[in-house]
Amino acid sequence: MQEAARLAGRPSRFASLFALCVLANAWLLGSCSIYFVWWISSPAHGQPADKSQLRAKIKSAAEKLNEIARVGPDMVKSMFAGKTPSASLLALDQKSVAAQAELESAVLAAQKSGALSDAEAKELARLGELAKKTRGPVSEDIATLKSIPDLPFMGRDPAVRLAPRSQQEAAINNAEAAKAAVGELVAAIRKLP
Repeated sequence: MQEAARLAGRPSRFASLFALCVLANAWLLGSCSIYFVWWISSPAHGQPADKSQLRAKIKSAAEKLNEIARVGPDMVKSMFAGKTPSASLLALDQKSVAAQAELESAVLAAQKSGALSDAEAKELARLGELAKKTRGPVSEDIATLKSIPDLPFMGRDPAVRLAPRSQQEAAINNAEAAKAAVGELVAAIRKLP
C-alpha cells in the first residue's frame, strides 16, 4: 500500500516523456512558424516583390487610362452634338480618376520594391506630372458640366448643347491635350522591359 502511494505521487516515465514531447513540439512549431513567415515574406519568395509582376501592373493600369483618354475627345464632341448623354461623360471621368489612382499606386509599389530603376522612375514621374497638368482643365470642364442644372423633363443635355461654341472647342481641346499627354506616358511605359 505504501509502495502504491509512493508510485502514485511520483510522475510516471510516460507522463514525463509526454510532457517533454509537448514542450519540444511547441518549441519546434514556434521556430518553424517564424521561419515560415520570414520565408514567405522575403523578397526571394514573396509574390509582391516580383519585378515582372509589378511592371505588368503598371502596364495594365496605363492601358486602362490610355483607353479612357483616347475616347474622351470623341465623347465630348458627341455630347455637344447631342448623340451622347452628359451622364456618360461624367461616368467616364470617374473611371479616369480611378485609373489614374491605380497607375500611380502601381508605379509607387514598383518604385518602393526596386522594380523600377531610378532613371525609369524619374522619367515616369516627369511624364506623369505633364499628364496631371492636363487634368486640371478637364476637371474644370467636368465641374462646369456638373453645375448645369437638370431641367424638368429635359435633363441637363439640352442646356449643354447650347453652350457657346468657344466653350465647346475649349473642352474638346482640353480633352485632346489630356489624350496626348497620357499617350506619351503610356508609350514610355510600354517600353519598360
